[in-house]
Amino acid sequence: MDDMMLVQSAQKGNERAFAALVRRNERRMYATAYAILGSSWDASDACQDAFLEAWTKIGALRDPSSFAQWMARIVVNKCHSARRKTKRLVVVDEVPEREAHEVIGPETSLVLIEAVRRLDSDHRAVVALRYFADLKVDEIAEVLRIPAGTVKSRINRAMARLKELLATADMEVSSR
Repeated sequence: MDDMMLVQSAQKGNERAFAALVRRNERRMYATAYAILGSSWDASDACQDAFLEAWTKIGALRDPSSFAQWMARIVVNKCHSARRKTKRLVVVDEVPEREAHEVIGPETSLVLIEAVRRLDSDHRAVVALRYFADLKVDEIAEVLRIPAGTVKSRINRAMARLKELLATADMEVSSR
């Protein structure tokens, strides 16, 4: 069954259909949240809150084919809420658990995640949505409610900054 059919079934109250949607999207949503928040605990909480909200509001989704973008928007909002709540906390660098890398996927590493964490929040969000949630530029623009041109420029700037950060990290690793 494709996502659109699952969404339509979930909108009629089918919990199994919604559970299937969660299984299909949880890795990408977690990777997105993790890239934005930089903490596996916070990412898990944000995703759990996001999927709960999605279940309660799935009837309001007008276009079942846009479930992934709609879900990404909810995850981004939950991440922003989590960041606002923890602004006053002293953040201690967290070494991501092994399971976090297994869920995010083999394409990531500690160095890459640390580099993404060092981006400012606007750049971190576009990188997370583009490369972890696998959304297109127009979809990211819709999720973040910004022009597509802004998304493109943020991605370009973020990638340039990541290149700098990763080059610096390579230099540090090779000098050890």
